[in-house]
Amino acid sequence: MGNLAAFHYPSKGALIRPPYTSYAHFLHVLGMCNDDRRVSIYMPQDPVLRSAALSVCLPRIKRQNIDLMYVEEDKKWVNSQEVGKIDIVHMGWWRDRWAIAQHGENAKGVCYLAGDNSEPKQWLRNAKTSEVEFFQQRFQVLFSAFINEPRRKLRPGGLLPMLDIFRAWHNLCYQNKDAMTAAQSLGLTQSPLTLRELLS
Repeated sequence: MGNLAAFHYPSKGALIRPPYTSYAHFLHVLGMCNDDRRVSIYMPQDPVLRSAALSVCLPRIKRQNIDLMYVEEDKKWVNSQEVGKIDIVHMGWWRDRWAIAQHGENAKGVCYLAGDNSEPKQWLRNAKTSEVEFFQQRFQVLFSAFINEPRRKLRPGGLLPMLDIFRAWHNLCYQNKDAMTAAQSLGLTQSPLTLRELLS
C-alpha cells in the first residue's frame, strides 16, 4: 500500500487517501485542545498538510488563538543560539513569506501561515519539528517488522495499542541527553518511570 506507483487495494476496508488522513489528524489534534487556549502548530512544508490545517483551524484563525507555521531546519541547528540576521524570502506557488536565519553551515526557516504573532525571531528560536521526526523514526525502527507484516497493512488499527504504549514510554521513560524525560521537561513528573512502573 505504500508503493504509490501501483495501488494494491485491501480485500477488507478501504484505502484512506492522504487529504482525508490529514484532515482527520488536525481534527483529532484540535479535539484534544481547549478551545479557549492558544495553540501553536509546527509542520514541515507540505501542501496537503497546509490545506487541511488551514481548513480545520479556520474557526481558531478567526478567533486569533492559533499560530500555524511551516518549520524547516538543518539537523545541527541549535535553537538556544542567538538569532542574528534574518532574511525574508517569498517562495513557492503561494509566494509564502519565509524568515530564514543562518549560523555557519546551518540554517533554519519558518513560514508563518496564520495567526496574529508573525514576529520571526521568536519562532526561529522556539519552533521545531525535530522531536516529532525523532519520535516517528524511532517508532519505525523499533517496530518495522510488526508494521510491515502483510496482515498489518490490511488492518492498521492493530498498531494503535502499540503506538499508545510507545508514546507513554517515550514521554515518561525515555531520557534525553540531559537525563530528562518529556514529562519532566514539562514539569508533569519528578523523575522517569521504569518500564515496569509504566506497564503495572
